[in-house]
Amino acid sequence: MTDFISPSDGGFTDARTVETRPVLDDVPPALADRFVLVRVVRAAERPGRAAVLRVRRAEPGASEVPLVLKYYHRLHAPDPAVAPVLEVAGTGSGHLERLLESGLADGHPYQVFRSHGETDLRAHLDANPGRMPAAAVREVARQLHEAVSVLHRHELVHRDITPDNVMVESLRGDELRLVLVDFGAAQYRPDEDDGPVRPWRGKPRYLAPEAGPLLQTVSPEADWWSVGMILAELALGEHPVDFFSDAAVLAEIATHDPDVSGVRDSRLRRLCEGLLTRRPEERWGAGEVGAWLEGRSPEVGRRLMGGRAPEEPAGITPFSFLDERFTEPEHLAQALDHYPVKAARLLADAGGRAGLSEWLGQFGAAGRHSAGELEELAELRAGLAEVPDPAAVVRLITWLGPYRDASLWRIPLSPEGVRELGAAVRRGDVEASRLVEHLWRTPAILTELARRPRGEGLDEVRERWTALCSRWTHLVDEVRRSPGIARLDRVRRALRTTTAVRARLLVLAREPDRAARALAAETGRTAAALAAPVPWFERLLLAGRDDPLRLLVASLLVEQAVTEADARHRRATEEEIERLMDEDTDGVIAVLRRMDLPPTLSWALVGATVVIAPWCFVIALADVLDRASQESVVAAWMQITPAAAAVFAAELLTAVYIGPPAYHPRRSLAGLLIRSSERPARLTLSRRLTLLLGAAVLVGLVLLGFVALTYAPWVWPLAGMAAVTGWSGRRCYVWRRERRARAARLAGVRARRIAPRQV
Repeated sequence: MTDFISPSDGGFTDARTVETRPVLDDVPPALADRFVLVRVVRAAERPGRAAVLRVRRAEPGASEVPLVLKYYHRLHAPDPAVAPVLEVAGTGSGHLERLLESGLADGHPYQVFRSHGETDLRAHLDANPGRMPAAAVREVARQLHEAVSVLHRHELVHRDITPDNVMVESLRGDELRLVLVDFGAAQYRPDEDDGPVRPWRGKPRYLAPEAGPLLQTVSPEADWWSVGMILAELALGEHPVDFFSDAAVLAEIATHDPDVSGVRDSRLRRLCEGLLTRRPEERWGAGEVGAWLEGRSPEVGRRLMGGRAPEEPAGITPFSFLDERFTEPEHLAQALDHYPVKAARLLADAGGRAGLSEWLGQFGAAGRHSAGELEELAELRAGLAEVPDPAAVVRLITWLGPYRDASLWRIPLSPEGVRELGAAVRRGDVEASRLVEHLWRTPAILTELARRPRGEGLDEVRERWTALCSRWTHLVDEVRRSPGIARLDRVRRALRTTTAVRARLLVLAREPDRAARALAAETGRTAAALAAPVPWFERLLLAGRDDPLRLLVASLLVEQAVTEADARHRRATEEEIERLMDEDTDGVIAVLRRMDLPPTLSWALVGATVVIAPWCFVIALADVLDRASQESVVAAWMQITPAAAAVFAAELLTAVYIGPPAYHPRRSLAGLLIRSSERPARLTLSRRLTLLLGAAVLVGLVLLGFVALTYAPWVWPLAGMAAVTGWSGRRCYVWRRERRARAARLAGVRARRIAPRQV
């Protein structure tokens, strides 16, 4: 129910202010035997307000369905011609409030309606801030079109269509079922072409321009403007008019078209433009909205860039800023908030501050402010003698526009606004990052904004934010030294105190419980999606149950956790594959070892023969050329037999111990000789230093052969035997060590019972 605004409150009505109703928050005595009070929805604090009660019928066997009883002051009653028409109109649409009964009780009128739920559209928007999906806005437009069209067909004009007067009867997902209620300001106007003129009623933010003057023109077009304001607010996520005081709002809609350029859906934008046309004769009505709902696109009336100039308050000299003349304080408050750079230039200039102080002085004598406000104004004017700090600028804007939502640089600092601010910083938004740094350098701004609507608790947010940032530094130092994290790369960079971190800490300070739940959900999803458990990450999550800051650390180290989890997963998978292959191929390998043993022994004989053959050649050559003494030659021939036997025995035993397929070519003597012979060949074929290497090899061989032939041919068999037997022993030792390590690793894998699908 919309108030009749008394003259003392700036309204225009001649209604009496003496209360004569017997009760203000209970069922009237004359109706006490018919209705039982269930709940007081709204008591009547003054004569201009109706008592709104939720009741049920008291008759035996009556339905338990709740009803709404509205009890009016007799001099603030609705138009008596509305009730009989509304009883008929309510049956024509499921989206109109259903009037069941009306009459007089103890000399004052009352009305009984069906109850349409507990939540209105304003409460729904407050609980679900932001843009409504385009499909949902179209459905709201369809329901309001049906309700308002039926109302107008019965010659009723609502005059007060606002989100507060649209009940959300049911909600299924994103689908709303709406009912238009509260016909206390409605007028019945049969056959009146120009519309009657009535005292001023309604809420300025939803009033049409022609409804703003002292005496309002009552016409259906004004209702469609109100519908357009509601739809634009749903599509934009905020009201199109960024003012709150009645004078500022009325001046704005009288001179500027509501800005709906931010509506993303082009068809919705066209609907809003059609409904929010300031010329009533060009404004969309039931026909055009119906055509739009059918998919057509009616013509939109001319969008006026300007209108009639608002009347300047008597005795107020305008203040010039941004090439505009300001007489309304809230208009200047908006300009100073939206253009901080130019506002800073204005306040940095002594002349600009003097002019602003002189302009503000006019309101000290205007009689529109309380004693406390005038005292604050005097302090602000005195402070303008010097360049004000950022907190003082916000204090000035708050005085100029006390009903403006808590915001800075057009960015709201309500809980959902801070949430979006943090998301914008994470996306790399430069303006959002500048704002966070500005708040960090001057946290007193938050204390000043706590005085504004939707800024409740910002003074406490300031204290929590400062404490969180202080704790963050110490916590990061502790986490960096913790096991498992200290060895990670890029941890210092990931956890350093950046603007993005400060923004996330601000979100945590603004909504501690909700932000903690969001961090827990985010890190929990990450942990569940990891390819393998990461101990240090799990420890952070466990500690974060009682400390959201640790959850934030975990959130910032997600990339490192994912990298380590992937590495652990790969290692575990490789070990499991190796284990499965061992289990599945043990028998096959045993058979292959038996089948491949003869070829393996053949490779051992070949390798030993290749080593022994040069001995015989060198000794025989030394004997023929007579370069060595006969004693040396005889000693060499006597040594060659046991040496050859030792070489053959060592190589054959090594081949049997290692066995196929591990013996050749990686661990065999023949494989070594083959690999050694490949290296000179590759160097020669590469054509790099071919002549130099060839000459060096030739000189080396000549010198070696000369020494062997001349002095000690018997060195060859002894050296060869020692080299082969020693290398055979090392091969067997290394093979045994590798096999034991591999067996231990596989035993560990089996003990952990890791399967690929569990990793």
